[in-house]
Amino acid sequence: MSKVYRTLTESVDKRDIIDWAEGNSALLAVTKDRVYIVKSMSLSRPDIKSYDVKSITSIHMQKPGMLTAGHMQIIASGVGDKTKSLSSAFDYAKDENTVMIRDNYDHFLRLEKLIYKQKAEISSANSQGVPDNEDVFVKLEKLKALLDANIVSKEEYEEKRLELLARI
Repeated sequence: MSKVYRTLTESVDKRDIIDWAEGNSALLAVTKDRVYIVKSMSLSRPDIKSYDVKSITSIHMQKPGMLTAGHMQIIASGVGDKTKSLSSAFDYAKDENTVMIRDNYDHFLRLEKLIYKQKAEISSANSQGVPDNEDVFVKLEKLKALLDANIVSKEEYEEKRLELLARI
């Protein structure tokens, strides 16, 4: 058991953790309503950052290359994205909302799907009597506002827009 996993389980009950994966010096874990990133600091105790699943606006994934690490970056409301669209792997490695990935990219893809599934389940449970089609149109308007405010990229906007339109 790694140092970062032990740190996580000191704060979060193991039974609440649905799935988790370890990246380069960091771990990402998903519970029913929270996502945790635990980063190992060389000499100090690992740092835990948690996100309410509802607050996650998008996830940026980058597949590892032959010579470069990939990454999974959590973008949530109230959490600024300190990286730029053409950032280097070094910039992502410094970002507190990012886990660098080398060998287990497919596991992180499953975690991405799990996070979106948890988010959808919470959203579904919270919507009280709002017809599904109307809910989609409201989400499309909110998504457009995020694009206009430069909070999501055009690629993220288009991907999510198509996903929402498929629900109609």
